[in-house]
Amino acid sequence: MRVLNVGCGKAKRDFPDIDRASSVVGIDISRSSEADLLHNLDEFPWPVDSDTFDLIIMQDIIEHLEDIPAVMNEVWRIGSPGALVRIRTPHFSSWYAYNDPTHKRFFGAYVLDGFLKSSRNDLYATGTFRMVRREILFPKVWRITGVAALANRFTHRWEQLFAFMFRAENLSFELEVVKDHDSR
Repeated sequence: MRVLNVGCGKAKRDFPDIDRASSVVGIDISRSSEADLLHNLDEFPWPVDSDTFDLIIMQDIIEHLEDIPAVMNEVWRIGSPGALVRIRTPHFSSWYAYNDPTHKRFFGAYVLDGFLKSSRNDLYATGTFRMVRREILFPKVWRITGVAALANRFTHRWEQLFAFMFRAENLSFELEVVKDHDSR
């Protein structure tokens, strides 16, 4: 499996479910990172060939970037057909969202819907994805009490009415790269 860890920092291979035999490439702007490719992720195109990676990991990076549509279109370009894209980012109600001065924006659970093949909004998406999994991640107290389960089942209502009462930590997405004659 060919894996790209976008914004890898010092944790390029820090994922227990990735086979040690997999080829993992890290890309980051920081010279102190474990990156194989040093590159500003806000500059396009990234120095990676198209259709290269089977798994693209974006853990705690997308909130630091300027142009989310351009980033998602670039992820689509470098992903092989059927590649998985894993994204984790602080939820807009999270304590983590507001306590890092390098965060440029905060996200809700439906932020990536405009990039889905099923979306009717194709104004900013040249590449398309299929949503495999979307989950709001919560602190243990909200998991034990059932708030997490309710928020994930009734996400629209929870975000509208209760997000700042029962605060989440992160959003976790798993997308599949869709490349066919309809999405190019």
